[in-house]
Amino acid sequence: MPKPRPQTPRQIFTTALADWQRAWTTHARHDRRGASAGYTTPTGQAHLAAMTDLATRIAAIEAQIAKTPVRNLAELQIKIAMLSLDGQIREEFQSSILEDAMRMIGEAEA
Repeated sequence: MPKPRPQTPRQIFTTALADWQRAWTTHARHDRRGASAGYTTPTGQAHLAAMTDLATRIAAIEAQIAKTPVRNLAELQIKIAMLSLDGQIREEFQSSILEDAMRMIGEAEA
């Protein structure tokens, strides 16, 4: 009988999720401040630059999670949440999530 896997996500997933959420929150704050200052002003331009840096950081976090295989359902849920947009898994990440799900199904059937 297969040994059940723990349902607690590894630290790489919880840390990535926290970093990802923090980056999106900060991005939204810069967006609001840039809009209120006017994006053509120096202040608005500074907020746009910060948003660009954050978008690069978000993409890096997502790429790291996309290539990290999941070990349990809790990690798969985090991965899906981070790599989805409005409830739909983004096309560039579909194969990564499908591979994880198929591997987990195979392990459960073994």
